Amino acid sequence: MNNSLKNVLKTYARFIYPAVILVVSLGIYFPHYGSPQAMFWDENYHVPNAQKYVDGVMYMEPHPPLGKLLMAVGEVLFGGNEKVNKSKLLETDYLTGDNAPPEMTYKGFRWPSTVMMAVSVLFFFGIINCLTQRAWLAAAFTSMVIFDNALVIHSRAAHLDGIQLFFILAALYYFARTVTAFINHQKPIQLKHYAIIGLLVGLGIAVKVTAAILVLLLAMLYLVDQWQNIKTWNWQALAKRLATTVPAGVIPIAIAFFGVFYIHIGLGSQVHQDRTYKASPEYLNQIRMGDSWSLKTFSLGMRDNWKFMSEYADGVPRLDECKADENGSYVMNWPLSSKTISYRWDKNTVDGKTVTQYKYLIGNPIVWLSVIAGIILSSGLIIGRFIYNNPIKDERLFYWICAFTGLYICYMIAVLQIERVMYLYHYLIALMFGAINLALVFNYIYRDEVIANNKHTIINASLFAALVIAVFAFFSPFTYGFGLTEDQFELRNWFSFWKLQVVR
Repeated sequence: MNNSLKNVLKTYARFIYPAVILVVSLGIYFPHYGSPQAMFWDENYHVPNAQKYVDGVMYMEPHPPLGKLLMAVGEVLFGGNEKVNKSKLLETDYLTGDNAPPEMTYKGFRWPSTVMMAVSVLFFFGIINCLTQRAWLAAAFTSMVIFDNALVIHSRAAHLDGIQLFFILAALYYFARTVTAFINHQKPIQLKHYAIIGLLVGLGIAVKVTAAILVLLLAMLYLVDQWQNIKTWNWQALAKRLATTVPAGVIPIAIAFFGVFYIHIGLGSQVHQDRTYKASPEYLNQIRMGDSWSLKTFSLGMRDNWKFMSEYADGVPRLDECKADENGSYVMNWPLSSKTISYRWDKNTVDGKTVTQYKYLIGNPIVWLSVIAGIILSSGLIIGRFIYNNPIKDERLFYWICAFTGLYICYMIAVLQIERVMYLYHYLIALMFGAINLALVFNYIYRDEVIANNKHTIINASLFAALVIAVFAFFSPFTYGFGLTEDQFELRNWFSFWKLQVVR
C-alpha cells in the first residue's frame, strides 16, 4: 500500500504540488479580503478612479490604467453595490472616508489584486521547479510568497502591485521555460517567444511603469539565443537576428501599453461636472461629440494623458525623513523592511483593556532577511568567479543565479535614480527576484544533496518553510487587523529601524 501511494504521488506530483499550493495561497489571501469595510492607503485614489470606468467618466491619473480597469471589472462582476449611490466617487480623485457611502463594500475593487496575487504563486513555483527540477524545493521556497506579510496585506486591497506582480511572475515563468527548453532540449528560441515575453512585460508596464525592468528579459533571451555567435564574434549573424528580435519584443510591449490606453480613453465617454484634468479643447470636443473610441480621440487623449502624467510626476515631493509623518523611505533601507507604513488602525476597549486593530505594511522578517542574505551570497559567488576566477560546480545554475541577482541589482539601481518619494511596497518586485535567487543559491550550495533528494536536505528546506509560516502567523495581527494590546504590539516591535508606532 505504501509503495502504491508513493507511486501515485510520484506519478501525479506535478499536479499535486501546484494544486496544494493554490489551495493554501487562496486560503491565505482570499478569506475576509473585504475587511475592513473602509478604504486605506491608495484605495482612496484607486476606488473612485475605477468607478469612473463603470460610469463611463473621463479622468486622468499618474499611473497607467490597466490596474484600475481590472478593478472596475471586479466591481461590475463581484461588487454588490448595485443599490448604493456612488455619485460621490465621480466628483473626486481622492475619496475620503467621510464622503464614502457607509454601506458600500470594497470586495469588487479588491478582487482582482487579491485573486491575481494568490494565483501568481503558481508562476513562482513554476519558475523554481523549472530551474531546479525539484518540486519539493520549489514548494518549500514558494512559502516565501504565500506567507509574506507585506505581500498579503498590500495585495488584499485595491492596490496595483498584486496585479502587476501577476504579469511580472508570468513573464519570468515563460522566460524560464523558454530558456530551459532551449538549453536542455535544444528547442529553438523563436520570434514568438520574444513576442509573448514582450506582451507580458507590456501588460505589467500598463499597470505600473516599474515593470519596465523586465525589458532586460528580452536582452537576456537574445544572449542565450545568440551565445554561439557571440563567442565567435559573428557580427553579421548577430545584427541580422537583432533586426528581427527587437521588433518582435518591442512591438507587443507597445501594443499592450497603448491598447490599454485606447480602452481607457474610449471608456471616458463623458465629462463629469467640468472635471477636465487640463485636457485640450480638441480632446474635450471629441468626447462631447460622442466620439471617444475614434483614432483621432485616442491620439488627442494619449497626448493629454501623457502630459498629465508628466506634470503630476514633477509635482510629487521628494523624500523628507525629517518629517514626523513621512511614510516614504530610502531605497537602500528596503531590504530590512524599513520603513513600515501604518495603513489603518481602529482602537477599541475590550474587557477594560485597550485593543487596537492595526493594518501595517511590514514584511515577514524571515523572508526579507533571507532574501538579502541570498543576494550577498550570490554576489560573493559572482565576484569570486569573474574577479578571482574561482571554479563553479554547476555552470547552468550559476548563470541563472547571475540572471536573478542582476535583475535585483538593476532594479534597485534604477529605483535609486527616481527623485520622487518612494515607499516600501516598491521593493516587492526586487523581493520576487531575490526570493527566486535564494532558492537557486540553496540549490547551488546543496547541489549534490538536492539531486539525490537527500532526506536531511528536504527536512531542512521544510523547516525553513515552517519557520516562514510560523513568523507570518506571529505578525499576522498586522496583516489581518487582529486586535493587539500595547504589550502584544511591543512584542512584535523587533527592530527600531522598522519605525513601528504603537497607538496609545
